[in-house]
Amino acid sequence: MDIVRVEVYLDDASEPLAVVTEPPFNVRLDPAELGEGEHALTVVTHYQGGAKDHHEYAFDVSHKNNVFAGHISRAPLRAPIEVELVDAVERENPKAPNPVVYGLLPLALFLLVVVVSWYIAVRAESAAVDEPTNIQKIARSVAGAAPSAAKPAAGGADGEALYAANCASCHGASGEGVGSVFPALAGNDHLADAAYTIDVIVNGKPGTAMPAFGSRFSDEELAALVSYVRTSWNNSFGAVSAEDVASAR
Repeated sequence: MDIVRVEVYLDDASEPLAVVTEPPFNVRLDPAELGEGEHALTVVTHYQGGAKDHHEYAFDVSHKNNVFAGHISRAPLRAPIEVELVDAVERENPKAPNPVVYGLLPLALFLLVVVVSWYIAVRAESAAVDEPTNIQKIARSVAGAAPSAAKPAAGGADGEALYAANCASCHGASGEGVGSVFPALAGNDHLADAAYTIDVIVNGKPGTAMPAFGSRFSDEELAALVSYVRTSWNNSFGAVSAEDVASAR
């Protein structure tokens, strides 16, 4: 059915906060214009012929140090429209780039690379001429003393490495999170539900900053990643298998 309009009601308000009458029929809310704390959002979708749907959302808003952030904590499945909370960067119109600055920047970077490369080459040549024997002895000594790094078993996936490369920038290297925008994983009781954890990592979480990783990694890699977050930072929720991930896809 074709959508005619979408009405958005905040908390217990009788009048809509916003009405969208033209496609795309998506709802974008600005946390800076909403009160701090928990909110309930009712989205009423009207279709041609008089039919309509009601979808309930739950989200919270924080205002800290002039930073306005929102996090949707509950969203319905298979909703016909998408609800988003915009951030400060999306609210502002970006300034047009300065053509002078952007024209000189590549040249400056090129010169910097040339200078650094020349300096490294000169230093390496000087070291090789002055003390080649000592350098070789030191290199052999360091190589002999260095402990071998722990590696995952052959053919296995390294959950810690996957987390560091794909998750730590938002959830923190130690799973500490960033407020309500990027929830903490350390001590997060939601991780006790293995099926829920797999679903969020594989399919993402609509309406939030959480992306879907299902298409990026194999079942083994996703199982290693899920197991890592469920067993790290004093979490003791247990590991999952590649078969668990495959059955959840």
